[in-house]
Amino acid sequence: MSKTQSVLLTCCCLVLVSLLTVLLFNIARLAPHTTPTIYIVITPTSSPVPPTFTAPPAPPSPTPSPPPTLYIPPTWTPTFTPSPSPTATPSPTRTPTPTKTPTPSITPSPLPPRRPTAIPVTPIAELEITMTQAYSGYLPVPIPTAVPRYPIPEDAITVVLLGSDQRPDWNYWNTDAIQYVVIYPDIPSVAVLSIPRDLYVYIPNMRMSRINTADLYGELYGFDGGGFGLLNQTLLYNLGITADYYAMVNFDGLMGLVDVLGGVDVPVHCQLHDYWPIPDENGEYHILTLEPGLHHMNGELALWYSRTRKTTNVFAREARQQQILEAMWRKAKQSNLLSILPSLYEQTRDLYQTDLGLDIILRLGIVAAQLDSTDVRFYNIGRNETQFYITGQGGNVYLPLWEPMAAVIDAAIKRPAESRAARAEIRIEVWNGTTLPDRDWLAADTLTRYGYTPIVNPADHLDYAQTQIVVFGSTAKGTGLSHIQQLFHVRDENVSYVDNPASDVKLRLILGADYDPCR
Repeated sequence: MSKTQSVLLTCCCLVLVSLLTVLLFNIARLAPHTTPTIYIVITPTSSPVPPTFTAPPAPPSPTPSPPPTLYIPPTWTPTFTPSPSPTATPSPTRTPTPTKTPTPSITPSPLPPRRPTAIPVTPIAELEITMTQAYSGYLPVPIPTAVPRYPIPEDAITVVLLGSDQRPDWNYWNTDAIQYVVIYPDIPSVAVLSIPRDLYVYIPNMRMSRINTADLYGELYGFDGGGFGLLNQTLLYNLGITADYYAMVNFDGLMGLVDVLGGVDVPVHCQLHDYWPIPDENGEYHILTLEPGLHHMNGELALWYSRTRKTTNVFAREARQQQILEAMWRKAKQSNLLSILPSLYEQTRDLYQTDLGLDIILRLGIVAAQLDSTDVRFYNIGRNETQFYITGQGGNVYLPLWEPMAAVIDAAIKRPAESRAARAEIRIEVWNGTTLPDRDWLAADTLTRYGYTPIVNPADHLDYAQTQIVVFGSTAKGTGLSHIQQLFHVRDENVSYVDNPASDVKLRLILGADYDPCR
């Protein structure tokens, strides 16, 4: 096994089988270029969908289709497959409560009490904080007071995943990817909260600064616990949360991880275009356009996708990083990388920084093997939870808005609601009633992210003007109809009922020409 493969396998298994890989993507700004000369448009193809998955032609009548044989692509398959083959075996039915009994190779040790208490904060006046070279429009922001601490349940494991841009010859660095992970091993479930790197917060006893500088300050100034210690105090002061453990990697050479995995399938919901950062043989930079659809991405394209901001913003970029993370996790899980983790742990220990021991890593790996699609939830501190602000040096940052931000944090920390578990039992058939490619797979991705079980089948024809919903039953109770209408902007007049209580499919979602996956 090559060194690159060893790095890949360790990173993919470490912390829930490749949760670390969200840190592998350099999210620094793309270098500006002034004279683009070539435009490249990438349109989706059906190649990511295995040709062995077929579905019987759907009847033109509104009756339910036969038990479907076509499920979501392998990178979305919710069933754990111990075979290293990336081809998933479709199942005609969904078992509501599957038995999951992986056996650990060693006995996990009890979790230590690792949650710190808040440090005493020196009065601001005594810190002599000053702002120099302030630009003319600068409006000083007061130092905020500490927010209330969240009572994180004792049975939850929390890990902060950090992506650093540090280089061997650098004395300064930033942690430009910050993902806060909450794990409930007994359920099992995982929630991933993305924290913006440009969140402008109070670094306790230091200064107001971007949150991505806390690790640097902690190391440079000898804070108790180092960079992780100060970052934990910063999280506690400004967000009310702390992490039990941390894991950090830098960006050198990690683009190849996606390639070693054989690439990943990523549902692209919105058109993106930006400069391709690598010039051609003539030194010209191309403009790359990625159209909506299901795209198979190699390492370079996945890196570009995770860091581009030209047509979007920092919040959308963080959501795309989570998409890449999710795609890599599913690919790693299908490849059964867990089985070789113990032997790789010591071999590659010097390639990352973490205070997670091997026993905890294996325990988390077992949890990862048990996870289904509906067990993983993603949250973002985004535009609605922040306020744009320009610092005294003219930097563009975001101030946290506590009340809306608290609601997102609360949702990420809480144990999953029973209502979400119930959604997994709601099977929704998806038809692409248009000639546009992959619209059914994009809708399936949306349904999966909200906890439903999508089933993709061919439409009876491809000229539906408006999106429609067919309810198989005399009542919408227990079907999630109102939520599906909201997600896909379906009006009441485009909802019809077919009385068939025996159907295991609750709804049929027929995508029309009005369906916009970016909305």
